Amino acid sequence: MNVCHSRKPLRPRQLYYFAIWNFKARLTGTVQKACAGLSQLATSLMRATAATPLPPRKRAHPLESRSSPVCVDHQHLGDDPELRKRLALAVAALALNFLHKEMVKHKLWNALFEKGGVGTHGPPVRSLATRHLSSPAVDGWNAVAGAVELASAWAFNGTKLPRVLCGSHDLPYSVRIRLAVCMSVAWKFERQLASHFPRRFYDDKPSLSAPHTCELAYYGYAFMSDEERSRFGGWGEENANNVHALYDQMLALELSLLLSVPVFSTLVGSNQVQAERCIQALLDNAVLNVEDAMVTRSIVPFFNAVCQDGYTESPTAGELVCAAIICVRVAADDDCEEEMCTYFTAFERKRAREFVLGALSLKDIPELIVSMGCYADASWVNYRCISPHTLKRALVVFSWHV
Repeated sequence: MNVCHSRKPLRPRQLYYFAIWNFKARLTGTVQKACAGLSQLATSLMRATAATPLPPRKRAHPLESRSSPVCVDHQHLGDDPELRKRLALAVAALALNFLHKEMVKHKLWNALFEKGGVGTHGPPVRSLATRHLSSPAVDGWNAVAGAVELASAWAFNGTKLPRVLCGSHDLPYSVRIRLAVCMSVAWKFERQLASHFPRRFYDDKPSLSAPHTCELAYYGYAFMSDEERSRFGGWGEENANNVHALYDQMLALELSLLLSVPVFSTLVGSNQVQAERCIQALLDNAVLNVEDAMVTRSIVPFFNAVCQDGYTESPTAGELVCAAIICVRVAADDDCEEEMCTYFTAFERKRAREFVLGALSLKDIPELIVSMGCYADASWVNYRCISPHTLKRALVVFSWHV
């Protein structure tokens, strides 16, 4: 059938100009939306934003009435400096998880798994990774896990932690700013320039690079208390001098981190990254298929969160993968005896059982971390793998092999 077109096809040059115009229009709209919401995000970072009914296991978040991502009630610290650091690191993990979630949620950070190129409805994404790893709580790019490792190696150095920690506002301001720096470095390492902060701040002198985002300073501003923000002055062009000063201070701290800590080995050596290598080995040996490998990876951070109680020793990659893969097998009603006995040691199985047991009685910081994301959402695609029913069944399986 011949179809008669009333319009002539666009020439290559016309297509080129149309593409540029379309890109500029989208970019302008995005920047305007970001500018409108950025200041409000900082001042309400820890307040509730959803009024929908909560799913099973998800309770009203205790931090919703707070004003900073570092507020959490916690227990008394002992005299042991290492114990104090471990407890403080658990609070830091909660803060970093929440900051990461808010940045991704408000589209200031791009955590998509893009294929490259441009599609009709935005950049095409990798469907399998997007299905299982797109939730911020899953930490698909390992940014939070990396930030926790950097914090452990650097954020508390030279700081005397308080004997009593009722919330991480009891941590010195210098420690909280360092936590923001750790998150910044970890995010840049994993995602490079995948940030969408509006450019709002100009230099005193003419500059071809202006306006600037001052993104690094924004992280520090998010870690301030209400009183500290009041003294600081607010986040906006009218307070540009203080914003630039905070940016310079944090840039110097970022340089200090890079010079004093082996950043690459610290980030790639995190237990979560090593867990991915274990999963890859199981995939290569045909123990897991691609789908099961992704499901297993998606619940590894759940068991990492279970261990953030300030007392439990940091889990190894093998222990995390053991707990995760057994839950995946149990949820699918598959036999898991071979995996238990062949690929994991008796000690790894024992520790994995402890993680599953702890997941059934979450409290304090682990409960807070789990409650803020997909692991407390019964509609999440892999919720069945960490549901109370599955965890109880997995505990029975572990009792046969521990």
